[in-house]
Amino acid sequence: MAYKNLVNQSGLPLNIELVTRLGPDPSQSGASVLASLPPGATQQVQYGDPSNPYLNGLVVSSSANGQFSSGSHIATARGSNWDNLLNTNNTLIFSGPGGMNVGGSNM
Repeated sequence: MAYKNLVNQSGLPLNIELVTRLGPDPSQSGASVLASLPPGATQQVQYGDPSNPYLNGLVVSSSANGQFSSGSHIATARGSNWDNLLNTNNTLIFSGPGGMNVGGSNM
């Protein structure tokens, strides 16, 4: 199984959908895996399998204090900045309004 560590630094509860990929080509999205992440939490989420360890995108939503936000980022080209962020880091860090600022590291 492939995994990502998800870190919520947004200060809001987040619902995160990890969109997998079938093989290395970004045109082939696979199944999605859902995670709920409270503010300040870190969670390891498993997805994919040894032959499909790639992520194709994220859908992030948050609802708090009478407000709702949602957004998505999908890779469209292999080797793009977004593709590299998703697939060369074992940790994804969500910050900013609604958790839509996403960074990566190999903690």
